[in-house]
Amino acid sequence: MQEMKKILYILFLLIVHQGFAQNRVNYSQYMHNHQIFNPAYTSEDKELGASALYRNQWMGIKGAPSSFIGNFYVSTGRSKFDAQFLYDRITIFSHLEAGLSYSYTIKLGVATRMSFGIKATYNQQTYDYNQLHYFDGGDPNLIGVVKTQGVNFGTGLFFRHGDWHAGLGAPYLFANRNLNSASELYNDVSYQHFYITGGYKVINNRSMTFYPTSMIKWTAGAPVSLSVDANFLFNNLIWGSVGYKTGNTIVLSTGVLLWKNFKIIYSYDLSLGKVSKYGGMTHEISMGYGMDLFSKNSFVKRKFVTRKGGRMRNKRRNWR
Repeated sequence: MQEMKKILYILFLLIVHQGFAQNRVNYSQYMHNHQIFNPAYTSEDKELGASALYRNQWMGIKGAPSSFIGNFYVSTGRSKFDAQFLYDRITIFSHLEAGLSYSYTIKLGVATRMSFGIKATYNQQTYDYNQLHYFDGGDPNLIGVVKTQGVNFGTGLFFRHGDWHAGLGAPYLFANRNLNSASELYNDVSYQHFYITGGYKVINNRSMTFYPTSMIKWTAGAPVSLSVDANFLFNNLIWGSVGYKTGNTIVLSTGVLLWKNFKIIYSYDLSLGKVSKYGGMTHEISMGYGMDLFSKNSFVKRKFVTRKGGRMRNKRRNWR
């Protein structure tokens, strides 16, 4: 019985290895962190800012996935520069990524903008086989620490209007495969990823904003995934959201905007699938800080003409 458990554990690691190498994590708070998967995304009303996201999936299960993302950006006119750091870990495998992106925005109409972006990333995959405990020792393919690295490129388009947005992101255009000379095994650093996102403000007033959003992700060698969310913003201060992700997962989120410049969002994934039988909860938290270098209100820069011909600012805050 004990040997059977060890065999099942090794099979699990091999399956996780294949899936982890090909498929980046599905983040619940994609509507707040477009820059993760779309190099073209630009903040409409912030010239300088930073954000951080941490996700702990299936908390309490040994070797469960965890992710951290840090992001810093600066915008000058129609151009935006973005630096990003990402670290994923699951069982004995870890993925480190550092990237730089550039995007440029043009007008398509009075209230419509289109941004085009490009991205370059350095990727490193690490396999620490020394952490394995298996009964049949001596296999050279399961000994030591193996590191593979590669460079990848991405691109994207992002369209924005006053009441809607749509985007197409491809942060990894190429498949990186490196051969480990010691074990003669191929290790996948990254696979192609494509994301389609969209959202529309059904209700948009000072007391409440109702903003449904969705994301479709396609990855080579993995099933297509879909996320659909109903997002609410109350009194321009309190954020709430309920959504569904393929894989029988319900996502509940809440957040608050503090000090006009800082927002914090928390999400809880409620799994309705087989994993829920073994325990483990999924938590995700993100923080963002943005500054408008030319305005007192950091998250808003929209201007409108008054009846007298003067300028007025819209006090609404943008949560995209």
